[in-house]
Amino acid sequence: MKRILLGIISILLLTFAACKAEEPAKNTGPYGGPDGLNLFLSEILPVKEPWTDEERAEHASYLQPETYDYIFTKEEVEEFLQPKDIPEKITAKQAAEDVNLAFQLLSYAYGGYVYFGGDEVFLPLRDSILNKLETRDEISTTDLWKLLWETLSPIIVDRHFSITTNDADTFIADREYSQFTYFVRDLYFTDPTGIDSQYVKHTIGPDGAITYCLTTVCSDKETLPKSMTIEGVEHSLIWSFAEPIQRKEETIANVFSETTAGHGQIPVLVNHSLAGDNRRLQEFASTAYSYRKEPLLVLDLRGNTGGLDNYSNQWMNTFCGKNITPKVLFSKKCSNIYYAISGENNSNAQGVWKTTIDSAGTLWETDTLMFVLIDGNVASSGEYYAHMLSQGKRVILVGSNTMGCLTFGNVPTLYLSNSGINIRFGTSIAFYDSLENLDGIGYSPDLWVEPKDSLDAVVRLCEYYGLIDSKFSIWDLIQK
Repeated sequence: MKRILLGIISILLLTFAACKAEEPAKNTGPYGGPDGLNLFLSEILPVKEPWTDEERAEHASYLQPETYDYIFTKEEVEEFLQPKDIPEKITAKQAAEDVNLAFQLLSYAYGGYVYFGGDEVFLPLRDSILNKLETRDEISTTDLWKLLWETLSPIIVDRHFSITTNDADTFIADREYSQFTYFVRDLYFTDPTGIDSQYVKHTIGPDGAITYCLTTVCSDKETLPKSMTIEGVEHSLIWSFAEPIQRKEETIANVFSETTAGHGQIPVLVNHSLAGDNRRLQEFASTAYSYRKEPLLVLDLRGNTGGLDNYSNQWMNTFCGKNITPKVLFSKKCSNIYYAISGENNSNAQGVWKTTIDSAGTLWETDTLMFVLIDGNVASSGEYYAHMLSQGKRVILVGSNTMGCLTFGNVPTLYLSNSGINIRFGTSIAFYDSLENLDGIGYSPDLWVEPKDSLDAVVRLCEYYGLIDSKFSIWDLIQK
C-alpha cells in the first residue's frame, strides 16, 4: 500500500511539473514576461564614472589646513579613551572645561569639522554653551550632555556622531534629518503614468512578478499624499512604516548563520554583524568559497549595524576571485586619536590630512544571481558591504533604504575629563559614487519590499521567473 501511495504521488508530481514547465509567466506589466527579470537587471546595471578634477577639488576643500593651536599627545589621547565614573553633578567651572575640551577634540580630530562649517560655525556654538554655564554654580551631567547634544546635533548630519552617557542612545535614536521608508500596502500597479516619480518604486508583486508599488523615503509621514489616482482609479492612501529588523544580542554575537529558502532550493547566508568574535568573523569571510558556484544566493544583511570592513572585503574578494573596490574618495585626519584606534604606527601625529583612496571602483560579475536583503538598520560597515555588493552586475538589493551612516568613519569613543560624558565622531571622511552626504538617507534598494517580507518575496520572484521549482512538494500532497 505504501509503495502504491508513493507511486501515485510520483505520477502526480511529474504531471504537475510538466504542466508547470509549459505554463508561461503571466504578463503583469513590462516585467511580466519570461524576459522580465533580464530586462530589470539591464535597467539597474551599475555605471562607474571616474572622479572629475572638480569633484576632487571639492573633496579637498573639506580637509582642514594643517595648523592647530593645540595637539593632543599620545598620553592625553590614551586618557581620553578610558571610560570614567560619571558623577551626578559637576561644578560650572568643570563643565566649562569639558565643553572646551569637546570642541578642541572636534577641531583636532573630527573628519566633518570643516565640512560642517569649521571654526566659523563651531566656535559660536561653543560660546553659546559657555554663556549658559556662566549663570550657574553647578550642572548635572545629564543636563550637560543634553546641552551639548541639542546644540551640536542640528548642525552635524552624521549618524556616527553622538554625545551621551550611553553609547547606544543617540546612535540608534531618530534624528530630525533621518529619513525612513513608508509603503502603501497591498497596492500594486503596472502603469506608473502620471504618478509622481518620488512615490513610484519597483517591487515584487503577490504573484512574484516585478511590478510597481507606492513607497517613498521621508522624515515626516504627515507630508505624504492622502490620495492618488492610479490607472484611472482614485485611491485613499494609508502609509505604513517599513519596520527594520532588530537583531538580538546573542544573534549579533554569533556573526552569521546559514539556511535555505524556497523549500531548500535557495541558499541563504545571514550576516548579523561585522563586529564581535574574530574567529567567527573569519569563519564568515571563509563562507564565500562555498557559494561561488551557486546559481542563486540570498545574502541577508537586515539589521546589520556594522563593525569591521576587512571581513566583508575578504568575503567579496574570495567570492569574486579578485580584489573589489568601491568608487570612493577617502581621506583620514591623521591625529593621535586616529592612530590610537586604527593601530597604525605614528610618532606624535600632527593631525594632518591624507587622502589615501581615490578609486573609480570595480564592477564585478559572477554566474550567481544574488539578492541582498537590506533595511533601515543596515549601517556603517554593514552599509558599506551592501554598497560593495550592489556593484555586481547580477545583484539585486531588496527591502527598504539603509540607515545612512557611512560618510564619517573610523570612530573612537572619547570620554570628557570631568563629567565622563562620551563623545563619538568619525576621524575620516569618505564619499562613495558622488559627493552627496547620504547620512540619514542611506542607499536605496532596487526592489522595494517591507523588510519582514523580503525573503518570502524573493522566493516568489524566483518561482515566477522559473529560477526554482514550484513550491508544490511531496509534503504538500501528504498534508492534503
